[in-house]
Amino acid sequence: MSDVQSDSKLPLYVFGTLRRGHRNHHFLDGRYDRMIPAELRGYQRLHELMIAECPGGVVDGELFHLQRAVYDATLAGCDELEEIPPGSLVGDEYQRKAVTVHTADGPVQAWAYVQPER
Repeated sequence: MSDVQSDSKLPLYVFGTLRRGHRNHHFLDGRYDRMIPAELRGYQRLHELMIAECPGGVVDGELFHLQRAVYDATLAGCDELEEIPPGSLVGDEYQRKAVTVHTADGPVQAWAYVQPER
């Protein structure tokens, strides 16, 4: 999915502190229209806050369909939280990457914060 542009309005898949009930959910709270459970296949947790590609792995999370009116600002706040420089998709610790997550409604393309590809 390398052809996805950084300004694509994809939903956001989260697996860590951005989930509902977790310490950084305030970055998303009140800024989405819909949340559905999702799993990211082909990834595994390296630790609580980091996932990386791994054949056969699965990471459970939540898929947020962000409100259009605040989409860019919400994603910019999440990028800042993950220390991704403005205008980039890759920081020192995380990469915002387009992935395919699986939901009860079927597969969905989404942004996810994953270990950077080096």
